[in-house]
Amino acid sequence: MEHGFCEPGEVEEFMTLDNFLAPGGRLPLNTSGGNLAECYMHGLELITEAVHQVRGTAAAQVPNVQASMVCSGPMVQPVSDLVLGA
Repeated sequence: MEHGFCEPGEVEEFMTLDNFLAPGGRLPLNTSGGNLAECYMHGLELITEAVHQVRGTAAAQVPNVQASMVCSGPMVQPVSDLVLGA
């Protein structure tokens, strides 16, 4: 919601597993495995995955990627985001 992917009243509709699964979800998350498989250096591999998604070379490639977003937190401080575009 804070990132503008849905309105406050749409959160329950938006926050579904189908929306977050790659490659066909509305907002595929952790296409590289996320914290369970790819966070060796506190998120550096997530940035690498975002670059692969934008380039079209990811192992779990989402079709027609124009932008990829990497978010840290909210369990760590400071919280930051990175948006990469094609």
